[in-house]
Amino acid sequence: MTIDVSRRGYLRLAGETLPAAGALSGCLGGKLGRSPIRFGALMPLSASGFLGTVAKHHRRAVERAVADVNRAGGPLGRTVELAVEDSELDPKKAKRAFDSFVDAGVVGFVGPVVSDISLALSERLAREGVIAVSPSSTHPALASAGAANGTKFFARTAANDIQQALVMAKILNSDRYASADEVAIVHVNNRFGAGLAETIGAEVSGDVVATVPFPPGRETYARQVAEVQRSEADAVAFASEPGNTKVLELLADGSYDGEYVLSAGLLPSEIPTHMEGMYSASVASESTTGAMELRQKLRDIAPLAPYTRHAYDALFLLALATEQAGEADASAISENLVSVSGGRGQTVSVGDFDRAATLLNANRAVNYQGASSSVDLNANLEPLNAYVIERVENGAADELELLQTSFFEGREER
Repeated sequence: MTIDVSRRGYLRLAGETLPAAGALSGCLGGKLGRSPIRFGALMPLSASGFLGTVAKHHRRAVERAVADVNRAGGPLGRTVELAVEDSELDPKKAKRAFDSFVDAGVVGFVGPVVSDISLALSERLAREGVIAVSPSSTHPALASAGAANGTKFFARTAANDIQQALVMAKILNSDRYASADEVAIVHVNNRFGAGLAETIGAEVSGDVVATVPFPPGRETYARQVAEVQRSEADAVAFASEPGNTKVLELLADGSYDGEYVLSAGLLPSEIPTHMEGMYSASVASESTTGAMELRQKLRDIAPLAPYTRHAYDALFLLALATEQAGEADASAISENLVSVSGGRGQTVSVGDFDRAATLLNANRAVNYQGASSSVDLNANLEPLNAYVIERVENGAADELELLQTSFFEGREER
């Protein structure tokens, strides 16, 4: 007979074979319950270029959240210990890093950063009893990932890509904007880009005349540029991660003169000339108290890389859900994330863990208003965000239309 035992279960069983374990527990009395709570951060810290910067900023944000939580006494009066692992950009290495979390007794972690890694780990989360809260993995399939027996072990503080796909399709379809009868979809060749491209294609009213994947990190993309030019599409829907826009620059500098619609996060603070006239589906910025407070706390690394604020919120929500649950257990944390992130409770924000703990200990509800957004998580443990349609005019992004969360309600699943 074969018995399927998780890595954590195996370690537990192995520990139970040691006769000294029970005696040790008895000697310590109830003090084991005051031991530190282990959370983790899984990020591509060794990545080069833009993603390496993102990972380093994310780590700083998570460390800042841990410091804020511990300064207030920690969840359940216990200190948070942070384990940090490098996922690189390799699912196999990320799985080994996850094994290290399990061995160390980590109950929840911030990450992964990219969708490919999140999708690779999602099936193991429930089996090992660990909850992940990603700050930036946005693939639509993650809406249902990491679930077992009615409990979801994968959450995120960034919106599902279906949201930005709906906004991009609105720009492409509307007579007010691109009004494209024929569309070429150009996307980075990974799970994120392919998933976003598929959703855009399903939502546009015009014909998709070309779908052009491109590998990241190249200096030239002659074949991809030529394919778009041959398509004679009215507009290009461009789906990529921040910092990965070389093919867009080459396309714009070439002979193609149609409209461009960009996915979220691609407009930098200093917009280059080749982006003039391009549309963007952008997450609506919120100048909240939490956002300003975190910028101040991390002012030495300003401007913050994309999704850095989401990383702070991810760790803070793990701590809040633990406090409300009354135990440092992944299932219990999952079951309390929706409650502490939204609803009609007392508002708490960045750095307010002491106030939140006081309210929760008095059986009062809390509503975390984060650094990234209001972070009101739904049943899939992901937020709905407001978006804006922008267009670059004279080197600046002009806001053309605000799409409130009501625009997406009932349409965020595919």
